[in-house]
Amino acid sequence: MSRIPPFLKWLASSIIAIGVLTGLFVLRGEGQAAPLPAELTAAPQPSQDVVEPAADINNLMVVLIDSQQHIVSVSILRQSEAGDKLGVVNVDPQTLIVPPGQGFVPISDAGLQGSFDGVDKAISGAIGIPIDGSIYLQRLALAGLIDGVGGITIESNNLYRVSEAGEPAKYVRLGTALLSGTDAAGYAMVKSKFETNDEFMVRTNLVLRAVFENLLGDDARVNEILSALGSLASSNVPTMSIAKLLVELREGNLWPSANISRIPIN
Repeated sequence: MSRIPPFLKWLASSIIAIGVLTGLFVLRGEGQAAPLPAELTAAPQPSQDVVEPAADINNLMVVLIDSQQHIVSVSILRQSEAGDKLGVVNVDPQTLIVPPGQGFVPISDAGLQGSFDGVDKAISGAIGIPIDGSIYLQRLALAGLIDGVGGITIESNNLYRVSEAGEPAKYVRLGTALLSGTDAAGYAMVKSKFETNDEFMVRTNLVLRAVFENLLGDDARVNEILSALGSLASSNVPTMSIAKLLVELREGNLWPSANISRIPIN
C-alpha cells in the first residue's frame, strides 16, 4: 500500500477542523457568530454629573464683553478677609498681558482667539492682585441682570451713546433717567471717544453696583439667576460661589463705602 505524503495528512486534518468549527457556529448561532459577552456589548452608562463644591471666594473678577468679543471692562471685587470692607479695582483694558498661547496683547483683545481661558491668571500676574474666580458677561447677560432688578436709575452728566458701532444710534441724555437692561448695559459698556478712561469706569461701576446691590434673595436664589444666563455668561468657579460673595456684599451693606481704585495702563 502506498504511503500518504505528510503534507496531505496535514491538509486533511485542517479541513476536518474547519468543518467542525463551522458546524459549531451553525448549531449555536443559526449561521451567525456567537454573541459577545454582555459586559462587552452593553450600552455605556451615562456618567454622573460631578458637582463642584462652592468654595468661598474673596476676590471676584467681573469682565464685560461686547458683541465683537472685545473685553471692554475689568473690575475686581475684593472683600476683606474679615468680610467688612469692599474694594473695587478697575483694570484698564489696554493693560498688556500674556494669555496662554499668545504673546503680549491688551486685555481688550485677549479673547479674540475664541477663548478666555487663562485670562484671569494673566491679569492677576500682570497687576499683582490675586483672583479667586471670574465671571465673563456678554452684553445681553448684563442687560438681563439689569432687567431682573427692574432697570436702574442713573444721573448722567453728559450725552452718551449706548449702542455699539454698526447698530442704530441710541443715546442717554443729560440728567436723570430710568434705563432698561439694554440701555443700561450700553451705558456701562460703550465708551465715548470724548471721555477719559476714568470717566468711563465711573459709569461702569455705577451700573455694576446697581445690579449686584439689588440682586435680591438668598444664595440659592442669586445662584439661580446667574445660572439662568446660560451661554451668555461663563465663570471658572461655581456660580454658587459667586452668589455667596454677592449676597455677603449686599447684606453687609459694603457697596456704599467701597474703595474704588484703578490700575493704570502699562
